[in-house]
Amino acid sequence: MPTNRFLFIKAIGHSIWADVDHVICQVFAAELTNRVPVVYWGMESMYSASMNDNSFKLFFEPVSDYSVEDVVQPEFTYFPPTWEYGNVLAEDTDKLKMENRSLKELMESNANVVVSDVYYPIQAMLPWVKSDHWAYGKTPIQIYRHLFSRYLKLKPETKKEIQKYINTHPDFRDERPIIGVHVREKAIVNEVAQLYDLNEFYKPRIWDFIVRYNARHIFLITDSRKIFRQYKKLYDKNGLLMYTDSKKELFRPRIMTCLLDYPNKRHKGVELKKDTIEIIKDTYLAAQCDFFIGNGYSNLSNAVMRLKDWPETNIKLLY
Repeated sequence: MPTNRFLFIKAIGHSIWADVDHVICQVFAAELTNRVPVVYWGMESMYSASMNDNSFKLFFEPVSDYSVEDVVQPEFTYFPPTWEYGNVLAEDTDKLKMENRSLKELMESNANVVVSDVYYPIQAMLPWVKSDHWAYGKTPIQIYRHLFSRYLKLKPETKKEIQKYINTHPDFRDERPIIGVHVREKAIVNEVAQLYDLNEFYKPRIWDFIVRYNARHIFLITDSRKIFRQYKKLYDKNGLLMYTDSKKELFRPRIMTCLLDYPNKRHKGVELKKDTIEIIKDTYLAAQCDFFIGNGYSNLSNAVMRLKDWPETNIKLLY
């Protein structure tokens, strides 16, 4: 059925799971405003090499049956007013000014195409949930899990990588239960400038799961070689520790174009396609574990929490 009401979801230019969080929240906004969501990760994205690339399609299936070509039409009106038919695929280098980008303005616009390139969480959209909507009365995490299940579909290439690991690691498939663990380097000092290291709180919780539930394995995800070596020394006995061959690299975010004196300087490391597929693979494998301990300030850990309906006793995010 033809439509002339779209929500055009651009990248915010952060790590893969931060941008996915933005997509999921805006898909929810599209539902609440009776718009069709179309995701376009162009030059704002860490992963696009040109304006013609929609790098969302490198990793995930489209969230609707419509495409960029349906959105970019000369007869359409656009909001915020900085956008028009001729520039909607470009990056707004002044977006941090937040002009015409309040959530109320975006949700209540009557333009054919509302363009979203700033982040608003699920919680902020709850006032627009009507009593006949499926999300009415649900918590943000319940809404997230429904949206992840409904809209976030992996590309076949990534599914094959996940299944390949399961097929070639019988312990992951047969030796249960497994504790998924995601540890970031030097947490939490970098996030909120506390005086202690959040990572010290992992070990007693891992031990608690091992003793209480007779866990057989630990599946480790970390961006730190130091943490990786520590966990190998502590847990790599009798095949207890499991991990993939994903690169253990710190993520260095792109410097936004609007903060640069020259265009398009971006870090080329984990943002490359193959490395990012490895990150996605690790995340989905962690969601297949029986238990999970993660970093509450991490988008990856939050993605694991949202990918399935965990029993409260089986998951712990540390803050």
